[in-house]
Amino acid sequence: MRDNLKGVAVIFDLDGTLIDTAGDLAAAMNHVLLREGLEPIPLAEVRHLVGHGARAMLRRGFEAHGRQPDDDAMDRHLQLFLEHYYANIAEHSRPFPDAIEAIGRLKEDGAKVAICTNKREEPSRLLLQALRIESLFEAVVGMDTTDKAKPDPKPVRRCLELAGAREGVFIGDSDIDIKAAEAAGLPCLVASFGYGPRLLMGEAYASFDEYRSLPALVYDALD
Repeated sequence: MRDNLKGVAVIFDLDGTLIDTAGDLAAAMNHVLLREGLEPIPLAEVRHLVGHGARAMLRRGFEAHGRQPDDDAMDRHLQLFLEHYYANIAEHSRPFPDAIEAIGRLKEDGAKVAICTNKREEPSRLLLQALRIESLFEAVVGMDTTDKAKPDPKPVRRCLELAGAREGVFIGDSDIDIKAAEAAGLPCLVASFGYGPRLLMGEAYASFDEYRSLPALVYDALD
């Protein structure tokens, strides 16, 4: 059994895995919907719309009202969404309990830590900066950092490259993450408290209910 994590990258999904961002994403989406005379979508429902990027989430918000804006309209809606989101990016968003402490333990054991998200890179970095945790990560790869988004393995492999790691473990909360990790040849540990969906849990290495258990699971996944 290994006694350290040197040469290992622990790669985290962002929204719903590392940080609970649903409150601020919901506020931005509902800001757009209200401007269009539509009812806001409850926070509990917004959690299940996260994962494919802002444009897809916003489109699903309109579809929930039976609306399907064309591409030009979606461009305008997305711009309004991003303006509101950037201005309020960490109003409600916070790391999940014990997440930062778990990252500290992983880094103490020699791991490199990275973010691989379907959020764009710029707002991802702005969020990490606002929460004063950007310095923890050797790499931040968003959906626009490469020419592919998860579940394609390319952004996962880019994280490994930027972290200078030989092997890795992916930490996610949804089927997108499970498929991306599998495609990249990495074991996936799934946050049971995340936004999901998690229909493919049988393909993940394991799930965890709290971050205090994560470091030990990382070691297990690598053995």
